[in-house]
Amino acid sequence: MAHFSVTHKLLLAKILAAKRIHISARKREIPRRSASGAAPLSYAQEQLWFTDQLEPGTHAYNIVRAMRLKGRLDVVALERSLNEIVRRHEVLRTTFIEVEGAPVQVIAAQMTLTLATVDLNQLPESEREAEIRRAASEELRRPFDLARGPLLRMSLLRLSAEEHVLLLTMHHIISDGWSRGVVFNELETLYGAFASGRPSPLAELPIQYADYAVWQRERFLAGAYERHLTYWNERLAGAPMLRLPTDRPRPPVQSFRGAACTVPLSETLSAQLKALSQREGVTLFMTLLAAFQTLLARYTQQDDIVVGTDVANRNRLEIEGLIGFFITHVILRADLSGNPDFLTLLKRVRQVAVDAFAHQDVPFSKLVEALKPERSPGYAPLFQVLFVLQNMPGQNLRLAGLTLSELQLDVQTSKFDLAVFVYETGRGIVSNWVYKTDLFDAATVRRMAGHYETLLGSIIEQPDAPLSTLEMLTEPEKKAKAMEREERQSTRIRNLRGATRKRVNLAQVAEIKTGYLEAEETLPLVIEPALADIDAVGWAGNSQALIESHLLEHGAILFRGFDVTSAAEFERFASALCPQLFGEYGDLPREGVAGKVYGSTPYPADQAILFHNESSHMHRWPTKIWFFCIKSAEQGGETPIIDCRKIYRQLDPKLRPRFADKKLMYVRNYVGGLDVDWQTFFHTIEKSVVEDYCRKAGLGFEWTHDGTLKTRQICPAIIAHPQTGEMVFFNQLQLHHISCLDAAVRDSMLSLFGAEDLPRNVLYGDGTPIENSVMDEIGALYREIAVSFPWRENDILMLNNMLVSHGRNPYVGARKIVVAMGEMFKLENLSSEAATAST
Repeated sequence: MAHFSVTHKLLLAKILAAKRIHISARKREIPRRSASGAAPLSYAQEQLWFTDQLEPGTHAYNIVRAMRLKGRLDVVALERSLNEIVRRHEVLRTTFIEVEGAPVQVIAAQMTLTLATVDLNQLPESEREAEIRRAASEELRRPFDLARGPLLRMSLLRLSAEEHVLLLTMHHIISDGWSRGVVFNELETLYGAFASGRPSPLAELPIQYADYAVWQRERFLAGAYERHLTYWNERLAGAPMLRLPTDRPRPPVQSFRGAACTVPLSETLSAQLKALSQREGVTLFMTLLAAFQTLLARYTQQDDIVVGTDVANRNRLEIEGLIGFFITHVILRADLSGNPDFLTLLKRVRQVAVDAFAHQDVPFSKLVEALKPERSPGYAPLFQVLFVLQNMPGQNLRLAGLTLSELQLDVQTSKFDLAVFVYETGRGIVSNWVYKTDLFDAATVRRMAGHYETLLGSIIEQPDAPLSTLEMLTEPEKKAKAMEREERQSTRIRNLRGATRKRVNLAQVAEIKTGYLEAEETLPLVIEPALADIDAVGWAGNSQALIESHLLEHGAILFRGFDVTSAAEFERFASALCPQLFGEYGDLPREGVAGKVYGSTPYPADQAILFHNESSHMHRWPTKIWFFCIKSAEQGGETPIIDCRKIYRQLDPKLRPRFADKKLMYVRNYVGGLDVDWQTFFHTIEKSVVEDYCRKAGLGFEWTHDGTLKTRQICPAIIAHPQTGEMVFFNQLQLHHISCLDAAVRDSMLSLFGAEDLPRNVLYGDGTPIENSVMDEIGALYREIAVSFPWRENDILMLNNMLVSHGRNPYVGARKIVVAMGEMFKLENLSSEAATAST
């Protein structure tokens, strides 16, 4: 312990005391099992075996290592060395079968594997690296048969006479991260001996993995883990699930599809973090963990943060040199309540870690059994986010006469929603962020990793500052937000002050008269011509400031009695107010002179179109929208409108922060026949064109097995209006939520498609369902506030789409309403304050 500081010695003493570890305990050896033949599985193995039974053919638990060997390789000595390791370790000769309803491990007396060699020397050098990646990827995806085995595969890729790549693939049920070090340490010794003609210098192993499995089960039956289970029952009582926002809703069953991004910290920051840890008497792991839990608290708005970590579970001398599945999980629950400073949190996290590691011996599967969490095939039990500081032996491999380097392979699986693996290198700390691609986009995880790095730097600068004040945004993000604020302020000044500074032409005012449909309503404002033969288009073009002022105040204007009698004249009227009308809307048929006027939504006449802000479920939407009545229906067919400012004010105060913080996730399946197919919506038959559009729009997408397109978009539910600053309930909740359909249609849709594949759906932004009771409450509020009026032919209704939502009532008889849209607003230009405000 000479290299430990005084503080680390004291901390280690606390851990040892808490674990009640004594020298005598270390001397009590695990005995050899008395019976030969089949043996029980360890509890960790049993958990993986059950997983394999539920998901046969899964490759989620394959472990692949790729090692580049440069120099004159003795292939015979290498193969002999690998087979000697197989001989030494029974677990590498083990298969798993079911006997009388229970799994057992069967150990082959002997097993000789062939080191399959693939010659890549004939390939052009530029293609060899790609072939290495392809071969490794194929190994990763190729499943093992636990009952037939072998559960170890080895192959050698020959690049040239003096360059090879060794691929070793094992199933996790017989190996773990620590085992990698054991394999390569033994390989180093054995290859050196065999290549020089010497016998193996390694002593026989005192026990085998099956001996450990028997011993572990006997201890559990004897009650050796009871005090640990008692601790965890108390420690995790009432622990919440981490509500980490995702880019897509959680699938009902985990696919384990994954990817990763690697982020190095600077040498300076790495050194500062280690110095802070030493100064505060904690380990580097504790400091990094406390910062990570702070990051999660900021993302989730929770102050009770539960994450897991890996522990090698090698705290006995006789198992340190064994290959096998020993690793287990420990749960670390941090209390961030009261907005403490980081140093205070660090003390809390240190105590949590000390206590947790003192109770690490309980098998994780038995912990799950004891705690009985609510289980779902879509979630890992007890925790969904993992944080690990990797510190395993055997990281530097040497073979006689060879230069070795490990290849970093592409991650293709993830067992947790998010797993962060941190390790130290000679140039600083590096973090590897592994995530489920069903839930997260690469950009989201990279952004989170950047926030973590910024947070660590802020902690170094202000370790005694309250957690809520620690900076998390990266420098580019801060600059972008500063520019947004400046632009927003400039726009607000231009729109509010600029309009009032302009003189209103009294002649323009004299040409019209204003009023309301009902005395008690201020929505819509009705504008009618006061003079005969007024040029509607000319008047509109000269009255933009006046109309804009009225629109920002009222949100809706009904132009009634103007001489506009065709779709072409309507298009010119709208163009006079907004010269650049939007002409790329994919859902609707086009009309008018320049193709920037659309027919009504093709929706059954006997059903209502519910309230929505146009395109608020997309990455951009029109600020202004016009409706023109060419022919009114015989009965019904009104376009009811709602003041979204009033909705926000009257919304249950408990719901406001929920919608503001979580936002909304709109899910769309482009199912032809019931909705527009993707070819019609995107005006193309090329999937690549659609994919490019989705990427540019920040739209999550996937192609289903039958070629249907599914998209997901995260959008706000509440915004601050970019011109007036007023809070607005801005969304398409009613138009997308399944509960808003009538019962017969709803039941039919659910029966036909299931909840996951509905043509349209909306969830909270974290992927959780929006409660029907919440939708009922919103629906009642809409009905209370809605304003509806009968259409008259040649009426024009103009809305500020970010202040007023609209719908359509059922109707009887012919009806023709055409639409124009303009002044497009991008989601990315919505200020963070506008997108997340909740008061």
